[in-house]
This record gives sequence, structure tokens and C-alpha cells, in this order.
Amino acid sequence: MGLFLGAVPSLADQTPSLALAPAPAGEPLFLVEPAQVRGDAHLRARALGVFAREPLVLQNADQEYDRVIDSQIWLHALASFSLSHRYQLSLDVPLLMSQKAGEPALQGATAARPDEAALLGDVRVGARVKLLGPAGDGEHLALAAGAWLPTGKDYAGDDGAAVRGSLLADGRYARWLWAVELGGRTRPSMRLPGIVPTRVGSAIVASAGQSTFVDANRQIAVSSELAASFTVGAGAKPFDPRGTRAHFLLGARYRPIVELEVGAAFGPDLGQAPGAADFRALGFVGFTPEVTPPPPDRDDDRVPDRVDACIDLPGVAAADPQMNGCPEVPPDFDTDEIPDQFDACPKEAGLPTGDRKTHGCPPQVDTDGDGVFDRDDACPKERGVRSAERPKNGCPPPPPPPPPVAHVEAEQVVISEQVQFEHGTAVLRAESDGILAEVAKVLAEHPELELIEVAGHTDDTGTPAINQKLSQERAAAVMKWLVDRGTAAGRLSAKGYGQSAPIADNSSEPGRAKNRRVEFRIVKRAEVTP
Repeated sequence: MGLFLGAVPSLADQTPSLALAPAPAGEPLFLVEPAQVRGDAHLRARALGVFAREPLVLQNADQEYDRVIDSQIWLHALASFSLSHRYQLSLDVPLLMSQKAGEPALQGATAARPDEAALLGDVRVGARVKLLGPAGDGEHLALAAGAWLPTGKDYAGDDGAAVRGSLLADGRYARWLWAVELGGRTRPSMRLPGIVPTRVGSAIVASAGQSTFVDANRQIAVSSELAASFTVGAGAKPFDPRGTRAHFLLGARYRPIVELEVGAAFGPDLGQAPGAADFRALGFVGFTPEVTPPPPDRDDDRVPDRVDACIDLPGVAAADPQMNGCPEVPPDFDTDEIPDQFDACPKEAGLPTGDRKTHGCPPQVDTDGDGVFDRDDACPKERGVRSAERPKNGCPPPPPPPPPVAHVEAEQVVISEQVQFEHGTAVLRAESDGILAEVAKVLAEHPELELIEVAGHTDDTGTPAINQKLSQERAAAVMKWLVDRGTAAGRLSAKGYGQSAPIADNSSEPGRAKNRRVEFRIVKRAEVTP
């Protein structure tokens, strides 16, 4: 196919890519990308060889044909990765393995010939997302996008980045499939001068194809497809032959084993745009594991339609066949038909009120009239007070504890509570002040008690020597407390007995607690005149 060229010193400054844009690896057609995505976390790969004869023929002002490139041989390394039967990523690394320059024109201007060394073409990355359609056979709709990176040169690249976007549709059946594509592609603008200038730029792309399985085992398939590009950028007129190129292919594929597929196709190109060859042949070998599609699932909830009780509502799997595939019923512990997440009283059946504090709660009742509703009242029949502690909320306050008591009994001043010390020390704790104050009061009321021994005792924890010393220090601390509060020092003496006089069994904690004590013994009484 030809282009028209005037007297151009060199075409090396403007060398459009002549490469094909093949379908991603693993697809049933050579050029047309289908809409369906097959597989979940599946990788496919394909090595595609392409031979093109006379992909660039120009005509100069002397009406002489200048066959700039006689032939090209390309190798495309293709890979694709599919996920969830819905998304796919793809990669195309084209290598221009060989290009043979043609004979220059006999008369007039002749274009510069390309370098015949192997070259890397423009690497293409792509993505596809299925919008509609089942995971298996049926009709599908998808969006696809791709980008070319400027990695090629000298008829292997466009010397600039480009993008492509397409709407895809297809139909897959037991023995036949069809696919169509409509979209657009950006491209760096170029103006190739000639009798009539030829423009290279952004284009509308459209393609269609079909494939038929020859045998029932689906090992052999034959296909036909047409992929066209219509330049509309850089000032080109739509459907101008000099800006149009199309590839028509007849192909066949064969799968000798499940993971391996080979195929070949050939056909002419149409139009006169750069890359429209007189003849083109393709062949590939690919790693294309067959994927068994999941059963039909119209609502995409992973519950097959044949057992989905809510076929149009995404749901969850359930043991109950009447609920399998239906949306999960929100939990309602108290069965009042108000889901727990909205129920202010999820464990008590109640009524809807619309108030977040009472929605789903029983009617508010306050039997004892204390302002605490029965549902929160730990004592619903006794008038009480509010409390942050739920076991006490609404209950009467407990009576105050009786004050500590000390009294004279026989030869002792008996106390109702033990004197408390910090653990392992003779430091009096604050709660001991009350009982010691009662002792001081008794001593003041009984002046006839001339001498009181403050006796300190311990349990048997620790060594006897340590316990003796600790009991003496504690007795002295109690005596000092009483003296500081007004008791005459001459009426008191302090003595520690250590662990020598237990009153309970030291083998248990309650017994040891009783043995840790302070006693007030009456040593001397004054004679009392009747």
C-alpha cells in the first residue's frame, strides 16, 4: 500500500511506527480485544511473530514508487493477568527483529532507508474492566485502556507517548464467539510531504471478529477479523485512504494440551496509511491455561443462581435454602423487630420511639417514684437514689458504718477495730485515727487507770527477731500518737511481744490477720474511794 512523497531530503526525522496492536495474551482473536475477562489470579503469556511485506511504499513527485521498507519481522512478547473474572492487566513488548530496506526509486526523491538492526518498539501496557455480563458464556460489555511508552525509534516507534481507550462488547457461546471494539487512539502528529501531504495523528479505531470451534472438544478454532484505524488528527480528513489502514485476517488456533495453544493467521492490509502492508502473516505459541468459569451468578455475590434465593440481591451464603444468597438479616437479640445496632435496649423487647436513647426499649415505668426507671432500677420497689454503679442504682443508700468503739473490760481497754499500719512498717494508717481517738477518750474518762501497757503483736511471717522489733516499734508508735493527743506519757508504756502470743492459727490468712494486733492492758489502777 502506498503513500505520496515529494522531494524530501530525509524521512529520518519523522518515522511513524509500523507495528500492529495485537490483542492481549490468551485471547481467542489475534487483533480484536474481547470484553469478557476469564480467570481469577490467572497469568497467560504469548509469543507472537508478525511478518509484513512492503509496509511502507511512497510515491514521489516523478510518479515513481519508492519502496522504503521491503519487509519487517516483529516479535511481540505478550502477557496478561486476570483477577476475579472482572479485571485484567496486559503488557506488550514489541521487538523489531528485522526490517529490510527496499530498492530506492529510479527517478526523483528517495526517502532515507531505516537502520536494519534489531530495535525495541513502543512498549504498551493495558487494562480492562468488565462492566456487564456473566463470568461464563453470554454477552459482555467492558472498558479498555492502553498506553504506549516512547521506547522505539526508526519505524519501530512514534517518538512520543500515546494512549488508547475503547468500549468492548462480545458474545460467547458453546461453539462460537464474536467481539467488537470502538474507541480512539492518540498519536504524535506527523506530516509526510508528497504530491498530496499525508498526515499521521490521532485516530478512531474500530474492529470486529469472530471465532468458531471446529470440534466438540474445542481444540481447533478458525477465525476472521478486521481491525481498522481512521486518522482524524493532524488535519487529516476522515476516511482519507492516506490516513486509513485496516488489517483483515483469517486465522486458526489449535490447543494440543490444556496449557499450550498455537495459532497462525494471514491476510492483506487495506488503505494507504503507514503500516498498511501488501500482505501480513502471524504465528504464535502461548501458555494459555483453560479456566472453568464459575456457574452463573447474576448478582455477583458468589452464590450460584441455581441455589440463590435472592437472585437479584447481593447476599451471603446460608445453610437455610430460603435465605441462601440473600442479604444477611441484622441481629435482633430481643426479637422486637428492631435490629440490635439501632436498639437502645438490645436485650429487652421494646417499642420503636425514634429517640436514640429509648428506641426499642420497654415503656418507661418507675414503680417506686424515685426517678430511676424500673429497667435501670436495681431496687424497683424501694425508693432510692441514682448511682453510677448499676447494682446500687435506684437503691436506698446504705446506712453509715458505726463509729469505732473502745471500752474498759476487766483488765483491758477493748477496741472494736484493729489498729492498722502500712505493710511491714510501724507507720500508722489514716483509718486508725478513729479507733485511737476512742482509746484516748476512754483514758480521759477513766483517770483511775494509772498505767496502760500498749502491747504490740505480729503473726509468724518473717523471723522472730524481725517480728519482735516490728511489734515494739508499732507499740511505740501507738503510744506516741496518744501522747501527742493529750494522754500523759506517765500513764503509758510500750512493749512488743512479736509472734510469741498468738490468739489464732497462723496457718490461714484470717488467723494471721487476728494475730497482727495492738492491745491496751491495764497494768495499774488507783484505789477508788466509794
